[in-house]
Amino acid sequence: MSLDNCCTSPGTLAMASFTMQKWCGLYDWDTALKEGTIFKELNLPIFFADKGSSNLNTNSPVSDTAQQEREKLMSKISAVSFAINDLTLYLDTHPDCPDGTPLFYQLSKERMDLLAEYADKYNPLTQLSMVTANLNDNNFAWADGPMPWEGGCV
Repeated sequence: MSLDNCCTSPGTLAMASFTMQKWCGLYDWDTALKEGTIFKELNLPIFFADKGSSNLNTNSPVSDTAQQEREKLMSKISAVSFAINDLTLYLDTHPDCPDGTPLFYQLSKERMDLLAEYADKYNPLTQLSMVTANLNDNNFAWADGPMPWEGGCV
């Protein structure tokens, strides 16, 4: 196929323009998970409408204290994991950020600690948490206990 037969456009259809993101104020991790970003300044409306409310259920209706504790720990893991993912996107374009890089390592350690705590108390959520939780290395505990989607956290 020659280049003459390629599909071409007679002109530019669109041109995107954006300002390079700067390090800015951060939400707490629970709020960031609800809002969809850790950066307050990036939380802009697509169109003007009532803010509404989040459908994310962080208040457990469960009366069982043990289940509430399990869900509270799972919520912490979710919030910190989301913050790491959002921060990773920022660091992809700002790898030398003096604020972002240390926070990434702090949150990563916190996530590993939370996953190890969850594995110690309940069951491992990831393969790596089987190792970090110091579980019995003679027992492949990956299948122990219900996963969150199986009723471990409702």
